[in-house]
Amino acid sequence: MHRSTRQWVSAALVCVAVLGASRMAAAADEPAMCPICGKANDASSSYSSNASHTLLRGATNVLFGWTELMRQPAEEVKAGGHVLTGIAKGVGYGVGRTAAGAGEILTFWVPKSQHGYVHFSKDCPICMKK
Repeated sequence: MHRSTRQWVSAALVCVAVLGASRMAAAADEPAMCPICGKANDASSSYSSNASHTLLRGATNVLFGWTELMRQPAEEVKAGGHVLTGIAKGVGYGVGRTAAGAGEILTFWVPKSQHGYVHFSKDCPICMKK
């Protein structure tokens, strides 16, 4: 291989590595979202896809809203707070998540309007983006 070809290939590999690293950094900045919430929050999805994924996310929130009672105290202690504050947050977030799930179960069939699809929640216990 000629010297200029090797330099061109090396430059191309460096560009690919830099672009790949920047995309990975951008992906790391965005919080991960589970497939259920990704489809339920996707404005370009079909009505049936949005409705079914909203129903599934609502059921997940109702069934697993209580997990906030374990998650919030752990998060509070990890952040340097008091465990009782975490328990209080866990109760509040658990009730909120369960209520949001019930709202989504009751209204999953509501079609899109001019202002977008009706959402009570943007996440579920799988991805927990609260």
